[in-house]
Amino acid sequence: MPAYAARPLPLPAVYGHDTVALAFAAAIGEATAPAEERIDGLDAVLDPWRAPPAFLDWLIRITGARVEPGWPEGLRRKAVDLAPRLAAHRGTPYGLRLEAREIHGWVPPGFALVVDDPGRVFTHDDPAPHAGRMLTVTLTAPAGEDQRALESRLTRLVRAHCPAHLPFKVTVTLAHKAPDERSQQG
Repeated sequence: MPAYAARPLPLPAVYGHDTVALAFAAAIGEATAPAEERIDGLDAVLDPWRAPPAFLDWLIRITGARVEPGWPEGLRRKAVDLAPRLAAHRGTPYGLRLEAREIHGWVPPGFALVVDDPGRVFTHDDPAPHAGRMLTVTLTAPAGEDQRALESRLTRLVRAHCPAHLPFKVTVTLAHKAPDERSQQG
């Protein structure tokens, strides 16, 4: 008994009474059933949220997803899911903000990410761009966050999105607690 459900090949009505043709179609259907089962299940392998963990590294490679060592499985799956959108916006402030929001969770009101991008279009009305243009990215994080860890993560993120010819600088500042917050925790 085959492990796969055989699907007999559909034949034109003229062969409906031909036992040889019907037997041949059934044999072909039985022979191709395993391949059809695999093809039918391919979407589950290519979907980052349903793919088996064994396929995750392969999905990361084929999608070009940016992952870092030590990321948990859920974050790696999220990076694979985000990879097509990031590929379309790689090297842009939008792509940098998108990954910061979706992967790192740096969203307002707790976090504020400011990208000072010198790569804009200048017109004759604008002041001339200064020499030695530099991409400056500033992250303001809530008080109590690990500033060094955030700076390291931000540096890796900007390095991945910054065009190779453009130097960059990252700054992480921690927001101070408001006086009301201090008195409530007091």
